[in-house]
Amino acid sequence: MSPCIMESDPKNAGSEGGTEFVDVEVLHPPGKTKQAAELDPFIKLVSRLLDTFFVIPGTRIRFGIEPIIGLIPILGDQVTALISAALLYRSVQHRLPKIALVRMALNILINAVVGMVPLVGDLFVLWYKPNIRNYKILQRFAGQTSAVTTGDWMFVSILIGSTFFLIVVVTLVLIYATVSQFRWW
Repeated sequence: MSPCIMESDPKNAGSEGGTEFVDVEVLHPPGKTKQAAELDPFIKLVSRLLDTFFVIPGTRIRFGIEPIIGLIPILGDQVTALISAALLYRSVQHRLPKIALVRMALNILINAVVGMVPLVGDLFVLWYKPNIRNYKILQRFAGQTSAVTTGDWMFVSILIGSTFFLIVVVTLVLIYATVSQFRWW
């Protein structure tokens, strides 16, 4: 049916002054035509797999494979941060404002840095769920800017690069602190 059609009321079809009405279709705001589930099924699946795929029976506690991968010393948190960064890079195509991209990168950085702390970091990752947070940001802000430009891709590349630089620096500091505590010479 077209958005606006004049039709006669069938009850008054035989009467001289038939009542006419307008059938109106309500449209979504510009840029918000996609349903949240249709936004990006790949990002949704990977986010859910990393953060909320499993349920502890008898509780409402959900977790994914990210806390499990994070148990691998030194490299576990970097691997999950790299996967999260790949999801951030893929999110650029959904025309997010730069502030939303910065918030997503900050979630990745916080998760990676705090996740490096043994045991406490793993419990934090279990609670924080950065990929689900980033997916909610994606749902909220998708399509709010004009077409994606080369500058947007460069901005996100620099953002991800600086995030990983900070993660590497923190990792090296933690490795140095740990090794210097066990120096026997």
